Amino acid sequence: MITFNQIDSQTFLKDYWQKKPLLIKQALPNFISPITPEELAGLSLEDEVESRMVLQHGTQDYELRTGPFSEQDYASLPEKNWTLLVQGMDRLIPEVQQLLNQFDFIPRWRIDDIMISYATEGGNVGPHFDHYDVFLLQAAGQRKWMLTAHNCELDNYLENTPLRLMREFNIEEEYVLEAGDILYLPPKWGHHGVALDDDCMTYSIGYRSYKGQELWDSFGDYLSESSLFQTMYLDPNWQNTQPGEINNQAWLNAKQLLQAALNDEQSLQRWFGRFATQLDQQAHNALPEPLTDEEAGDLEAFIEAIKQADYLERDPICRFAFQRICEELVLTINGFEWPTEGIADGVIMQIANHDRIDANTLQRWSKQRPVTEWLYQLWIRQFLQFPDTTEQAECFEGEA
Repeated sequence: MITFNQIDSQTFLKDYWQKKPLLIKQALPNFISPITPEELAGLSLEDEVESRMVLQHGTQDYELRTGPFSEQDYASLPEKNWTLLVQGMDRLIPEVQQLLNQFDFIPRWRIDDIMISYATEGGNVGPHFDHYDVFLLQAAGQRKWMLTAHNCELDNYLENTPLRLMREFNIEEEYVLEAGDILYLPPKWGHHGVALDDDCMTYSIGYRSYKGQELWDSFGDYLSESSLFQTMYLDPNWQNTQPGEINNQAWLNAKQLLQAALNDEQSLQRWFGRFATQLDQQAHNALPEPLTDEEAGDLEAFIEAIKQADYLERDPICRFAFQRICEELVLTINGFEWPTEGIADGVIMQIANHDRIDANTLQRWSKQRPVTEWLYQLWIRQFLQFPDTTEQAECFEGEA
């Protein structure tokens, strides 16, 4: 876990999370970025990678470019005042994904992704605010951050710019971050970060944000898909009502009907588990294809493989979460409930809490037939994978 220095994680959660910023000096001491600026630029050339560039030409003159980029794009860049941003790096680089283990004091299903930016001296994306929580980890070089809590409203923006930037930005706090430092920002805090050298790399560990309308629409969709809300609306007493009138009891009856759905706590729990783990469209499209029967082999070969494996790891795109509903521990994966009948609660929690299942645990589980059958199905869907597909293939060929 990151080092909080003067406070602990519980104090952070109580006093800072979604309340106010916190500078954490040397939260990850001796941190070395597992990816270089050149490698980041190389990823931005690929079609399936979401990337952007922001160039500042004047005080309020910003240009936004979207990838994929080409080598010619980089050759034509100015020496200063530009930034490259690449989304979803935790899905692309295992070492970046493992960085999330440092932030497990927040439930993993709250994570959106890790974005990595590289900037030349003066590079920035302009003063702005977001609606989500973010940890800004300085991975290399130096960046100056300027913050404000004032006028972080939607009507405070510059017109005629490709980015939604704050028109008025009154600086209240300033910090210079070096490698290993982290700045936590809650939602709706204005921030403006400027690279102080040509080595500036920043990791943005961003968390999901939900609008009330999004929750409402999603719950309605869940009720419809599950055929759970079939109760009919009933009229009130129409005595003494005029032909064109909607009396108070008419809309109150509708309210009572809707309230009944909201009072169904089991349905709400099951819906929220799906909602919290659902993937966006880009992530869904990037999920690995399930194995064919020929690729999967039989269960016995799989059991032998997990006995020899160093570990099984979760596909970085997948979202796992569990919750207790009445007496049942329910596991949701990528927006769907996964069957867990006959599986001990400890196994379910181990799968949901950890990206990797180590060799000792696999050895123990390999002797439990219901568990191996369950893992086998997760592996066929490629939600769980062996660390080296080449070794995995050789192992299964050996069993054929």
